[in-house]
Amino acid sequence: MHISDGVLPTWVLAAGWILTIILLIVSIVWAKKQTNNLTDRVPQIAVVTAALFVACMFRIPVPPTSLHLMLAGLAGILLGPIAFVCVFISLLLQAILLQFGGITVLGVNSLLMGVPALAGYVIFMLLSKAKVPSWLNGGITSFIAVVITTILLGIVFYVSGVDFGSLNAMLARVEGVPVLSTLADILQSTPGLLTFFMIFLMNIPLMIVEAIISAFIIPFIEKVKPEMLEQYKTDKANKTDKANVRDA
Repeated sequence: MHISDGVLPTWVLAAGWILTIILLIVSIVWAKKQTNNLTDRVPQIAVVTAALFVACMFRIPVPPTSLHLMLAGLAGILLGPIAFVCVFISLLLQAILLQFGGITVLGVNSLLMGVPALAGYVIFMLLSKAKVPSWLNGGITSFIAVVITTILLGIVFYVSGVDFGSLNAMLARVEGVPVLSTLADILQSTPGLLTFFMIFLMNIPLMIVEAIISAFIIPFIEKVKPEMLEQYKTDKANKTDKANVRDA
């Protein structure tokens, strides 16, 4: 999801950059606490960053607009905290090479995808501890990651006072649909809630597609490259080691 330059007010752009810089520092420090040498993970980081870069080219038509794959949740699962840095780099390259988004709005766009990536790592970790099957865990994590992006996008548009034209066009399309038209009529008196509702409707296909992708990819990686998910087994390994020490 790319917001273009010139759409948001200056104070929102500035806030986006400040929060992004803070989260870049936090994610690097967090990642260093997990591994002594981040350079060992450079190949993995490069591959995931490239995947994020390419993902934006695969668009899902949702009349009157279109969406593109994000893979933020999947990136968070595979990379952990450092995923935020990968999101930032991929968005920077997209802005420079493909003119997707922009430089001034890079901070906000990084939050829209980077925060869900960090959340994806935490969610997958918690569900792993709860022994949720990997395919279901991956699907749930990626689904929630897109939900988080949708909420953040709604907040950004609401506080910015942006009149998102495609939302108005989509509002016209739900007229006559029993449940949706009724909800839209109720929410029209509260523009902020209506914006959230319409953005959520637009992103439902993306939530489903990304959940399906992760539900297939995570079990595959678990079989062919289990070391990429090794961080989620650390707690179990530590508990086993402690138990063995007590038995000895």
